[in-house]
Amino acid sequence: MSLPGEMWDLRADDDTRNRELVQPVTGKHLPYDQLLAEADPRIKQELGKENFMRKYANIQRSLDELGKTFEQVNPDIVVAFGDDQDEMMFENVMPSIDVYWGDTFKVVPRDTSNRPNMSEAIRISSSVYAGEELDYPVPTELGKHIIDTLIDRDFDPAHSRYMQEEYGGKIGPGGWYLDWERVTKPRRQGIGHAFAFPIRRWFKGKTPPMVPIIINTCYPPNWIQPRRAFALGRAVREAILSWDNDLRVGIVTSGGLSHFTVDEDLDRTALKGLSTANGEILTSLPRHRLQSASTEILNWVAAAGAMGETPMETICYEAGYRSAAGTGCGCAVGRWLP
Repeated sequence: MSLPGEMWDLRADDDTRNRELVQPVTGKHLPYDQLLAEADPRIKQELGKENFMRKYANIQRSLDELGKTFEQVNPDIVVAFGDDQDEMMFENVMPSIDVYWGDTFKVVPRDTSNRPNMSEAIRISSSVYAGEELDYPVPTELGKHIIDTLIDRDFDPAHSRYMQEEYGGKIGPGGWYLDWERVTKPRRQGIGHAFAFPIRRWFKGKTPPMVPIIINTCYPPNWIQPRRAFALGRAVREAILSWDNDLRVGIVTSGGLSHFTVDEDLDRTALKGLSTANGEILTSLPRHRLQSASTEILNWVAAAGAMGETPMETICYEAGYRSAAGTGCGCAVGRWLP
């Protein structure tokens, strides 16, 4: 969603070395060559610069439309659901749910200088996180109220009140697709990309105070389940509605849909649940297909829980294939308008 379409095939080269590839439908963790050998040959019809550029243009138009909606709604405060991928959370302590309620959090441009093996495609896509460093405001009273409400509703959230100068550590092996150890050297790091992307891409320069709720969607063994993610959203909704304040609160989420392989059926099932406010569909998404980064769909499930009976309008969905093996990303943009 941040790499120009004419460069999608460059990212496809990265996929050949990706250790997180999971086969759609079966949920098998496979190397690229085997994934390619077993892929649906019809995927090839989705490839080529013309297709890539058309899909990318539609995604950008939809993000622009989301930005216009955000300006029109003009929330006083934002509560955001997102995951963390080797950014702030490592296995010294890996919470399933963490509520940040410090006075501010850092939004920092991605530093690509300390990753010598980073491909040009990833370096270019990282430019969406450029811009001045921000000390982004947090509504601490609401953050604490959300924590209190979650405790009352039998959740056991972690909480954070400040950020470190540097973050780094290890993750895995933890089961399922994560059968190796991931190592991140200590480096300066702002709030995770799940929160930084909305701020940079479609907040349109506005800085309504934000409560980030960080969910471990990605990493077993304590990754969140669909039912729990939806229940979390419901509990956060209760907290917002019971907060003694008349401020307008917006719910924000980002991430997903399926990747690093495209699972169109999974994406469309999730979008159906979102667009009909159907909690039964969203809470029964198959765990074996929610692996690797496809787990970010659970950020949307939590947001849907927080939006109650309000259905989501799907502004666009593009199956962002970038290789004949089916690697890529299911890209969607949606909005809830009460």
